Amino acid sequence: MTKRSGRAADSPATSRFTTTTDAHHDTGTVDSIRLYRRQDGFAAPTAEERTVAQAAAVLKAAGYGIAMRCLDCGHPITSAASLARLRGPKCAAKAVADD
Repeated sequence: MTKRSGRAADSPATSRFTTTTDAHHDTGTVDSIRLYRRQDGFAAPTAEERTVAQAAAVLKAAGYGIAMRCLDCGHPITSAASLARLRGPKCAAKAVADD
């Protein structure tokens, strides 16, 4: 029986810089450790943010949505980004342009 080397780079057919794919890359999911790093400015969601997200998921599953009025013009807004800034897209663009 011959002793096998532990390095794949010993054979001339393989490159030292080969890449491997993991199973989670094949299915389209992403490793969250690589995405949400503190040094990239990610802050873990607070307890309140998690509670709001859970409530929104329950409402969505029941067929309901969340809407509110824009603080500037009073039009109804429903998108998550608009709800977070309390303004619709047009009013938010005006607010940025006025600054």
